[in-house]
Amino acid sequence: MGTGIVLIIVGAIFTFALRTDGSWMNTRVLGLILMLGGLAFIARARVRRRAVVVRDVEDGAEGHHVLEHEVIEDRID
Repeated sequence: MGTGIVLIIVGAIFTFALRTDGSWMNTRVLGLILMLGGLAFIARARVRRRAVVVRDVEDGAEGHHVLEHEVIEDRID
């Protein structure tokens, strides 16, 4: 999450503090892109994904059967 905060800070510097007239780069647009990237990075870091394998053992006439299936949990911190 620290990387996202750094991207937001650098983007804010590019957007609000720098005043340059570059013909090939608009610093305001670059700053907005960096800030949006920082927000996306923070949002992605807050969602935790966990995969759990569940095993079920069934006893039948033919013996033991093990059934496995994967459960994916999304948790937002």
